[in-house]
Amino acid sequence: MNPSKLFACAIAAATAVILPLSLVGPVAQAVPPPPTPPFPLTAVPDGLGVGAGMPVIAESPGEYVPQSSCDPREKPGITKFRKLVMRHYRAGANWGSTRICTADGISEHLEGRAWDWNANVNNPKQFQAAANLLQWLTEAGPDGELGYNARRLGIMYIGYNYRIWGVYRAGDGWRVLQNENGHTDHVHFSFTWSGAMARTSFWTGQRGAEDYGPCRPYAGQPAVLHSGPQTQPCARPPVLPAQYSGAKLLWWGSSGALVKKAQRRLHIRRNGSFGGSMQRAVARYQVAHSLPRTGAIDAVTFYSLDLNH
Repeated sequence: MNPSKLFACAIAAATAVILPLSLVGPVAQAVPPPPTPPFPLTAVPDGLGVGAGMPVIAESPGEYVPQSSCDPREKPGITKFRKLVMRHYRAGANWGSTRICTADGISEHLEGRAWDWNANVNNPKQFQAAANLLQWLTEAGPDGELGYNARRLGIMYIGYNYRIWGVYRAGDGWRVLQNENGHTDHVHFSFTWSGAMARTSFWTGQRGAEDYGPCRPYAGQPAVLHSGPQTQPCARPPVLPAQYSGAKLLWWGSSGALVKKAQRRLHIRRNGSFGGSMQRAVARYQVAHSLPRTGAIDAVTFYSLDLNH
């Protein structure tokens, strides 16, 4: 997938309102929807529900919050959703949640808040499962608003079969996916931060707060690692000071002599490969030196480690 083009499509003005299930493949047969976890009555706040297992008022549509940080570890809400889908439909395959941060473009896979489900449009069983799930996610609920279950799960947008659907533009329906990868062999799900962290009504019985995700300390630099809900939109980041302009960005997926040099300065195993253990070491170093905790060797950290010499 080319995530940057997927993002461009998500904000484009295309208005094709065609459900993926109507484009190709067999007519979907009725399949019971995925089960909602039961909630005790005490877990439901005033006015949001009527008891165990009953639907609560869904989250508002929210905004598009693109990937800004590097943290490719599958988040708990993705794990829960993946297990729910695979257990309920027993079709297709898990094509993973994470991608290394050196991959091109903007992608929620780089933050572990996306999932790809192998559901090929040319495989009747897989297509039927995908069609039923997508119908259930995007249809109106008791509140009369589209995307009821997508909102309750914290799904931000879906790409499938040359179409894209965004909860923030639910009224536009399924729009044309302007991407050389038509997503005909898999469904792509990107989640809000609240959804990724399983802090939404589907899992907790309580309406989740808007989470705008981590903020960038400087323009063009990775955002800090997500450590809790960001309830206000990020302010416009300042321009990177000129003295840091010669830095090289190193993060999850980077490799080579410069990574090995950084590992030597961090006093960790020198294998020349930037992975999870190095991210943790970088984050510890940043905290100890009062630097933005990005988990990446950003410009400021690059110079703090004196990697330019």
